[in-house]
Formats: sequence, structure tokens, C-alpha cells
Amino acid sequence: MVNIIVQSANNWRSFVGTSTILLFWALPLALFPLFFGRSDIWQLCGAFFFSLGLYFIFLKFFSKGREKIGIWAGILLRLWFIFTPVFLSEDTFRFLWDGLLFSEGLSPYSELPVHVSLGLDQGLEKELLAKMNSPKYYSVYPPVLQVLFLVPVFFLKRGLSIFWAISIWKGILILFELGILYIFSKRKKEEGSGNFLKYWLHPLVLWEGIGNGHPEPILFFFLFLGIVSLEKGNVLRSFLFYITSILTKILPLLALPFLFFYWCRRSAIRKIFLFLGAGFLVFGSALLWFLFSEAGEKILEEHWRKGIGVYFTLFEFHGGLHYLIKNLIRHTWYPYSTGIVLGILSIFTICFYSFKVSKIETNNKTVFLFTVWIHLCGIYYLFSSTVHPWYFLPILAASVFTKTIWPLVASSIWILSYSTYSSFPFYDRDWVLVLEYSLVFGTFFFENFLLLKERRRRIYFENSSPS
Repeated sequence: MVNIIVQSANNWRSFVGTSTILLFWALPLALFPLFFGRSDIWQLCGAFFFSLGLYFIFLKFFSKGREKIGIWAGILLRLWFIFTPVFLSEDTFRFLWDGLLFSEGLSPYSELPVHVSLGLDQGLEKELLAKMNSPKYYSVYPPVLQVLFLVPVFFLKRGLSIFWAISIWKGILILFELGILYIFSKRKKEEGSGNFLKYWLHPLVLWEGIGNGHPEPILFFFLFLGIVSLEKGNVLRSFLFYITSILTKILPLLALPFLFFYWCRRSAIRKIFLFLGAGFLVFGSALLWFLFSEAGEKILEEHWRKGIGVYFTLFEFHGGLHYLIKNLIRHTWYPYSTGIVLGILSIFTICFYSFKVSKIETNNKTVFLFTVWIHLCGIYYLFSSTVHPWYFLPILAASVFTKTIWPLVASSIWILSYSTYSSFPFYDRDWVLVLEYSLVFGTFFFENFLLLKERRRRIYFENSSPS
């Protein structure tokens, strides 16, 4: 009887301690959107790093046996963010605009917001145009997102305010995050892999995902389903989920060279030539049409100047290597070639890495594929001119399986990039860039060279027998 009472008291103390940690973890994240914005950099960093510290304390000392409490804490905070304004990004206003265009039978890829009058409530149109950050550019959001944008727009056109339409969009994101949680929970029961709370409770995931409506959870949901389906041997289903992830955000295209090399190494020569011939015929025909037809040439030119091309040539945000190369070549004969140079280097590095790792055979395809995914995204971010904090969400989720450390470090430090908005005109601060990239590169080299070397040495001695 005494033992039961003591055990109950210990469990109660543990529950109270866990709940207290999670309460103080949640409060700064929950209250910041109500009183501050991204320009309030000191308050932003204070709230974020305070919660981040408690996040690490919880994972280290309190999470074992308390996963359900952590999951419910994450769910409750996500539900809270449905009722808070977006505070770090204006992307959701563009989502609604694209949905309005799509609902009226207009293509978001061919109509500039500043040139379109939808004939709806003028106050609504003016508010969206004033708050979005891309009124002079075509949409870059793929078709799956465009279809999902129709859901909040359905209610927006029936008198709902912009705030509540964004809340509905956040609700959609929560459903996809719950889907990720369900798949992971099922997998953990089967294999006992990973601590999902590493992703689920991370302050950046909560702020950038549900808090500001970024669709990265949707991308990872489909990517996750694709990888799980492939591991179970369902290639067709895996392919469909992979295509859907590309049609959600084009980032998974990075895996295309790897998948091609991986398939080639395991296929007959005849199949490879048939595939290459069919691919050349389809894509070659499309390319010829774009290059030599007046309509195709016009589409390419327009979207390079005011669409997807702007992302690669005009937008700049915490692209450290981009800034470095730009400063080095600005006095050369072609000072505006930074994007071209880094684009070529990025493609070459991605293809080289993909070719090298495609020969690896492993029984645990999920860990292997997520490791490849993390490295491919890392290469892309390294050469990119724009690296926003929410870009790290899909690789932070993947790192739950791989135990890779650097995505966690990047997700934890990149909040400092909002220092760009702390004064007007906006500019990236050099000391922040140096700090961000130093920590991420330092962690990458530590775990891929020093730590990996130590692990291999330990495995060698464990497997060695005395002579």
C-alpha cells in the first residue's frame, strides 16, 4: 500500500513538472502574435529562445513516457493559433487572392493582381492587395495548393472576413499535421523509431506552420506517404504521392536526379533507353514549343520577369553564399551572373551527390531516403539566394527519423533572419548571417566528420575480437 502511494505521488510530481514546463513553453509562443510583429526583433527573439530552451529541457528530461502530454500540448497550441493573426509573413493573403482568381475561372499563373478587378467587395480586394507581398508578380504556388485555397475562399465570398478565412486555412494545415502525426504514430508502433516531439513541439514549426499558414506540412505529408509506400513495396502509390508533393510545392523535384540514378542502377539497359527516349520526346517537344513558338516564348519571358524567375533573380533573403559570390563578381565583366553561376553549381552538386548515393543498398529505406532528402535540401539552400525560416520545416520533420542534427540547429537559429525587418529600409545584417551559417556549417561538419568518425571507430572496436 505504501509503495502504491509513493508511486502515485511520484507520478503526480512528474505530471505537474511536465505540465509546468509545457505551460511556460507555450505562453511566449501564444502571446507574442497578440502584441508584437516581426519588426519587434528583441521581443521576438526573447519569446522564441525562451520557449526553445524549455523545448530542449522537456525533450531531454521530461519527454520519456510523457509523449501524450506533449502531443496534446502541441495540438492545443495549434488550435490557439487558429484565432491569432499572422505575424511573420504575408503569404496567406496571396493564398486567398489566388483562390479568388481560381474560383472565378481565372488562372493565377497568367493574371497579375494589380491588373485584375474581380468585381467583388472593393474593400476586400484593396485589403488583400495592400497586405500581400507580391501584387506585381504571377503566382508560383502549384495546383494542389490552388485547389486547397478554394476552401477558405468559398467562405470568404460569402461574407466571412479575411481573418476568419485565414483561420480556416490554418485549420486545413492542422488536419495535414494530424495526418503526419497519425502516420508517424502508426510507424512507431511497428518499428519504435524516432521522437516526433522533436518536430511537433519545435517553436519554429508552430509559428511558421500553423501560426503563419505556410503549407510545408502539406508537402511533408505527401512526401512522407510516398516514402512509407515505397518501403512497403507499393511503387505506384509512392509515385502518385511523390507527384502530389511536387504539385504542392516544387521542392521535391530536387529528388528527381537521385530517383533517376537509383532506378538506372537497378534496371536493364533496354528499359533505360526506352525511358530516356520517351522522356526526350515529351520534354523535348515541350521545350521546342516554348522556345520557337510565339506564345511559348511570351509565357517564358513573362514568367521569368514576373513569375518564378523573380525568385531566382530578384529575391534575396539570407542567402549567405549568394551574397559572397555576388560581392566577388560584381566588378567582373558580368556582374549580374550570380544566380546563373550558383544555379549551375547547385544542379551539378545535386546530380553528383545523387549519383554517388544512388548505389547504396539498405534495408531501412525510410531512414536512407529521408537522409538523402535532407542533404539534397541542404545543397539547394546552400546555393539559394533566398532562405526563409519555414524552408527548414520539411527537413526538421525528416530528421526525426535520421537523427541528423544540423536541421535542428538551422531551425533553431534562423529566427534571427527576421532581424532584417527590424529597421527600414530592410537589410540583412552581416553578423546574423555569419552566426547562422557558422553554427549550421559547424554542426554539419561535426556530425558528418568528427561524430561520424567516432561512431565508426566505436563500431570497429565493438566488432573486433581479441587475437
